Amino acid sequence: MKLLLPLLSLLMVPFLALAQQKPQYSQYSINNYLLNPAIAGIERYADVKLGSRSAMSGVEGEPTTFYLSAHAPLGYGAGGNRGRYSKNAPSFGGSDRGGRQSERFRAHHGLGLLVVHDRLGAFARTEASMAYAYHLALSGEVRLSGGVSGGLIQQRLRPEELTFADPGDAAGSSWSMVKPNLSAGLWLYGSQFYFGASATQLLGNSVSFDNSVEDHSLLYEHYFLTGAVKLNVTEEVSLVPSIMLMWLHPLPGSVDFNLRAVYQNRLWVGGSYRQNGNYALLAGVTINHIFDLGYAYDRGVPANYGMGNGNHEVVLGMRVFNKAKVLCPSNLW
Repeated sequence: MKLLLPLLSLLMVPFLALAQQKPQYSQYSINNYLLNPAIAGIERYADVKLGSRSAMSGVEGEPTTFYLSAHAPLGYGAGGNRGRYSKNAPSFGGSDRGGRQSERFRAHHGLGLLVVHDRLGAFARTEASMAYAYHLALSGEVRLSGGVSGGLIQQRLRPEELTFADPGDAAGSSWSMVKPNLSAGLWLYGSQFYFGASATQLLGNSVSFDNSVEDHSLLYEHYFLTGAVKLNVTEEVSLVPSIMLMWLHPLPGSVDFNLRAVYQNRLWVGGSYRQNGNYALLAGVTINHIFDLGYAYDRGVPANYGMGNGNHEVVLGMRVFNKAKVLCPSNLW
């Protein structure tokens, strides 16, 4: 068992292009920027998130993912001119009577940064990208944004983390590649709903795992559709059902269903079901106008084949330059 995951990582390298190449997240519903660059700058402050996910916890060489995401608006009145309405009112729409009428239709820009490091035994993948988004008001209640992101993907194998019976085995040679990456997306949103479509790894770069052969695999395109609605059950309780559809050619698609119950815009609990039979428990709390914390636990599919103690995911969120002291995101909840 000690060397099982490092060995699997080596055996799986040639097949990585035929599997899902981007990490899966249980907490994507609180950070859709991971999937869609059009979200960059959607709020009136800089949104920074640090995330960590460990799968098959307790097994040596377990799959782990770490990420840093940050995005902020430009030309959106980030100083917060909404006065006493800032903590609960949406950032645009009919209920925001503290601002000028023209601000409800003012377009703005957004910039973002994303760094993701994914590791499985001796295999590692690092992705870094910058994003730009343009947000346009279609009406006083609805906005549409479009965004693109570009960056680099590095994938590498570290044979020093593997043990071979024959030290001269050719499989023990190191391997590394760096390729450009391009993503794009659209995001239609209001104070009570959102719908998004995005595509990643659009360049479809070829990957050779051995420079001595001509066989190549591809970094396949990933396509995502996401949507959610916020239902106000009472003045203090809201329900947020959401869905994500993912398609990766040539594999069949997958569907995630989520439901969260939010109390006073500060505390939430929920669950997630993935079409492949994976269930997750979700929870989060807004600590103050700067920090919030989210946690998710799932057993994996199918229950990690009896290995490890399940999958754990933790997300620390920070609202930087939040001069209006907003407690709940106005457009992503």
